[in-house]
Amino acid sequence: MIDLLVNITLVVIMVGIGMSLTFNDFRKVFVYPKSIITGIGSQALLLPATSFLLAWLVPADGYIKLGIVLIALCPVGTTSNILVHIFKGNTALSISMTIVNSLLSPLTIPFFITLAAAFFINVGTTDNVDISFASSVVDILVMVIIPAAVGLFVRKYLPNVAQKCEQPLKFILPAMLLVVFSLKIFVGGNGNGCTPLSLSEIIKLSPFVLALNIIGMYGGLFIAKFFKLDKPSQITVAIETGLQNTALALAVAATLPNGCVIEKPILVYAMFTFFTAVVFLLIHSDVKIKDIFGAKTTKKM
Repeated sequence: MIDLLVNITLVVIMVGIGMSLTFNDFRKVFVYPKSIITGIGSQALLLPATSFLLAWLVPADGYIKLGIVLIALCPVGTTSNILVHIFKGNTALSISMTIVNSLLSPLTIPFFITLAAAFFINVGTTDNVDISFASSVVDILVMVIIPAAVGLFVRKYLPNVAQKCEQPLKFILPAMLLVVFSLKIFVGGNGNGCTPLSLSEIIKLSPFVLALNIIGMYGGLFIAKFFKLDKPSQITVAIETGLQNTALALAVAATLPNGCVIEKPILVYAMFTFFTAVVFLLIHSDVKIKDIFGAKTTKKM
């Protein structure tokens, strides 16, 4: 029930985000593809390499190491789209990266998980990993593409409605996002009967998963600056690289042997990375807390 409520909330948020965009925003992403190629490259190369290094360094069970790698392999979905939108990043680029990464994940996750299992656990294969390409397509359609498209069509064909919604959405979207994370953190659980994390495990794993999060964000920012992307695209690539989909990571962990152990670093990661992303955006974007809810003159459509 909680998961359903969270998903419905995220869909509504994506409709609101879609109303802030135009079809031309997406056309620019693919007509001038440097931004999306840079972003996908940052995610595909920087994160797995960083996760393998940190997993090698952490003094823990091989399945814990596998969990750290798994975090890096699960591209974030609507959460990053919402944060990028609120903090005035390149929202069209963020959504486009979410779509491309979600379509690639059924191929990339099993490959890297098999590699990590062979390296850290001396297991040559992880045939239990079951990530359906068709399921990924359906998920991305329902959670991202269709809601955003609805918002785009409202903006194009019902501009008065989109214009009237613009100012209220500045309050509603952040509030709804807060509700989503409150439900996930304080109400939701893993639902698989695993032993809860101990305080000592949280303290032990936090430095490594925090490092993965921070290196991802700042590494993505550095790469985007190196390739001379504009500032909205820079913070978009940074967030898309550094913020990962813990729900997907937990779902994959549940399909693996010793999944209850593998999920421990994922749960620790989920505790704080949303907040570190917000702090990162407050530091590096041009948006401050007062600007998120501040009244501004509505642009003409």
